[in-house]
Order: sequence, then C-alpha cells, then structure tokens
Amino acid sequence: MAVPLARPDSRSDAFALHELERHQRRREQGIPTLTVLAGPPAAAASLWRRWLDSLHRPTCTALAAREGEVARAWMETLARLRSLEADAADFLGGAAGLAPGELPSRLQGKTAHEREVLLQEFFPLAPDGDSTAACRGLLQPQVTHNSGGPLDAVLGALGGDFLRALAALHGLVPPGRAPALLLTGFGEDGVARAARVAARLCVSLPSLVIALTTDRPSLDAYLHGGESQALAMVREGLIELAAPSAEDLERTLEALGVSRSAPEDGAQDRARSAEERFLFALLESLPSTQGLFELNASPGFRLADRQVEVDLLARRLFIAIELDGYHHFQDPEAYRRDRRKDLALQRHGYVVLRFLAQDVVARLEEILDTISEVISQRREALSQGSSPGEAEHGGTGHFSSR
Repeated sequence: MAVPLARPDSRSDAFALHELERHQRRREQGIPTLTVLAGPPAAAASLWRRWLDSLHRPTCTALAAREGEVARAWMETLARLRSLEADAADFLGGAAGLAPGELPSRLQGKTAHEREVLLQEFFPLAPDGDSTAACRGLLQPQVTHNSGGPLDAVLGALGGDFLRALAALHGLVPPGRAPALLLTGFGEDGVARAARVAARLCVSLPSLVIALTTDRPSLDAYLHGGESQALAMVREGLIELAAPSAEDLERTLEALGVSRSAPEDGAQDRARSAEERFLFALLESLPSTQGLFELNASPGFRLADRQVEVDLLARRLFIAIELDGYHHFQDPEAYRRDRRKDLALQRHGYVVLRFLAQDVVARLEEILDTISEVISQRREALSQGSSPGEAEHGGTGHFSSR
C-alpha cells in the first residue's frame, strides 16, 4: 500500500542507514550478520525498503515461524523474480568459460534428449557442491518432471534440506541480485522463534541479507532470556528506530488528504465510533484500498441465530477488521463472544485483524502496515489461482495489535 509514512528525524534516520551499510560490509566479509530493526513496524519496513531500493535489490517478507516455511517463501520469491533455469545454465556455462547467456541460448529449442546430451558436457566442468546439484534439478528434464516442479526438484536433489536448497539457489544468482529476507517477531516467544530461524540462516549463508523487525517491549522481554547464539546476534545487529511524533502523524494524515473529523456522510453514517469512521475514511482515501472495505457489513452467515457483522469487511479478499474499545475487555462474556466470532470468521476463510480502538491514531503506521501486508498476501493468493480462503494457514490467520 503506497502510504507516505511519517519518518523519524533525519539524524536517527541517517544513523540507521549507516548501520545498515556497516552490516552489509560485514556480510561481504563473510561474517554472519542479522539486522534487528526495533521500533514501529511500519517505520522499520519503510527504512528497510528504502535501503534496499538504493541497492536495487528485491525483498521477501516472511511471516512464518518455521525454518522450512521461511526458506520456501524466499525460494518462491526468487522463482517469481528470476528465471532459475537461466541462472542455472549461466552457472554451468561460467564454469566452462562461456559468456553469460551463451549456454541458455544453446539450450533453447532443444529436445529433452538434446538438452541432456549438451548438459552432460558441462556438468563435469562445474565444481562439486550443492549449487551444481541444484542445477541438475533445474535443468535435467526427467528430474524436474518427476519432482513436480523446479523448487521441489532442487529440494529432492538436496535431500529435502531447506537451508541447503536456499544456499544453493543463492549461489546461482549474480552478486547483489538475490532477494533480501525480512522476518517479523512480536511477543517474547515470537521474537525468540524468529531470531532462532534468522540466526541459523545467517550462519548457514553469511552473505544472505536478512533483518528481523520487532517492537521494543517484545525485544526487551527476549533480551532478558538465557544466553544463546541467536541472542548474541540480535544484540550485535540491533538498530533502534525512533517512534514518530504526533506532529509526524498529523503530517502523514495531511499528505493523505484525510481529516480526523471526516464528515459523516454516505457509508460513514454506519460508523459506531470515531475510530471506525476515521480508519474507514483513511482506507477509502488510498487508491490501493478505495472501495475494498465495507463499514459494519455482514459476511453473509449467522452465529447464535444472529447475523454476523464486521467493523470493516473486505469481502473480495476475505479480510475482517475489528476495532476493540475498552468495554471489550471489561465483560468476560463479551470477550468470549468476540472469540467465537473470530473462530466463525476463520472457518469461513477470513483472516481476522483486531486492533485497539485507541491505537487507530497512536499506532496508525503499524496498523496500516499490518493491513497492507495481509492485503498483499491475499492478492498474491488470487494471482496464483487460489481463493483467499485457501491462502496460507487455510485462511485461518488471526493477527492482533495490542
């Protein structure tokens, strides 16, 4: 979502960019380095993207907590951005002294048998190792066909080891062209899981550009845990980000052309709170989300003989946004009712985003960043031919900002 985000002051911004450059020099020296961006998530994501844009480098954001899922997400991003077959052919051709693009052009138009004969001339010239094994999986027709796809062929050639497969594919890509990786962890357990995965990736592949974003309270809780390699890498790579001031947020809203006292007309008449009205008006003002959300709408099913209603509903993408006021936590039965509602929505394929009403302005950038991330995931699922309800985790994701 193209939102002009409020930025920290120029001095702290310059320091953070300087630290990112220092981390990159360490990676280029073969030193495992994890960048940790601690602060408002949207500010962290914005800084990371701006730095990578200056390097003309793509990025992959992984929300999964398991090592294999993170590696798979990175490999799938790479496969969307590049021709893995061409990279594999250039790797083999380079080992034989051919110019970039020469072996891929020789392979074009060849039958499966002709390709096999030609490739057999080059495989013995390539160095032994996982990257050569990955080339076999990507280029030999019978291997790819038997595995069900190029990424599965690479995994099959490397015994199903996701870390080896990631490193092997990274080795096929020209320097500076592989996607960077951004992990997210919130809460002590979330940071611990993400840090363990990130540390293993850094150690396995020191040249991998990787960052972890988290908020300061979650990070503080994690830093008080027992010593570990992951914790040491988190401390070494920590970059503190300044929270935007109230003035910064007002400038952001002004740039968006949105007023906190938006007039109550049209759909906004259905708002049950100022926070609902404000967030709906904000989303309606952005080209990427205009017309996407309905205010206080029903997804079309009942719960306990009552029609379910959602504060902000994106019907096409199966996204439900709920804004919770203080009363949601004062009544135990109301709290239980909300949880039953969440479960019903998830069973119907919706991802549920719950935010505190008081955070709609105070933590606006974090909320917009979360909504943007989920919209991107849902749209990607649609572009790949699956329904949003069949997206990652079976459409039962539940995000919360508290």
